[in-house]
Amino acid sequence: MLAKSKKNISQKRARSAEDKDLRRTHLIEAATRLFADADFEAVTIARVAAAAGVAKGTAYLYFASKETLFVELVHDEMLQWLNALTLQLKRLRTTRAAVAVPLQIARSLAGRPVLCRLLVLLHTVIEPKLDEAAARKFKRHMLELLTQASQLMAGKIPGLQAGQAAMLAMQIHALVISATQLANPPPVIARVMAADASLHVMQIDFEHFLATTLTTLVRGTLAET
Repeated sequence: MLAKSKKNISQKRARSAEDKDLRRTHLIEAATRLFADADFEAVTIARVAAAAGVAKGTAYLYFASKETLFVELVHDEMLQWLNALTLQLKRLRTTRAAVAVPLQIARSLAGRPVLCRLLVLLHTVIEPKLDEAAARKFKRHMLELLTQASQLMAGKIPGLQAGQAAMLAMQIHALVISATQLANPPPVIARVMAADASLHVMQIDFEHFLATTLTTLVRGTLAET
């Protein structure tokens, strides 16, 4: 009888843990949907909680602040991107990896505008409001993902060494931030550039700009080798 009671308690705890994970996932998914259609300031914990179907106080049990919720969102988006890119590069068959891999990376990032917008906000808006424990945990997660990305590139581009691939991963991170900002200027800047033909050269297409710049970086790195 005692053994049966312990088993029931164990099952309840397991279900409770699963329920918590599911609720956490629902909150992150709700934040993703809201952020896809609004800016960072407009996405509040209250709105996320309502979209996820839970009370505001319940949301705060999982995320101490909006920033802690958004770093989870960054990690989730990065993980999804990296998993998808891994599958895409495994299927890639080419003798010109120094061109094909950057193109595939640029294409994969162009298909994830939410991730690109998050990276723009990450260092100036989100990270400064984290406490040390949350910041340390997040940075370690990011390091793991960037390490996986660098290993993926080193395994796909002949001649690319591990240290070079690690630097390339950081360069991609920086490039995504700058290219996203250049490709999506404020409305007043977009209107001015569209109206003045002499400024059209400053208008960029995110995917093309990222692909060509990354290709140049890869070729230069391989030339150094």
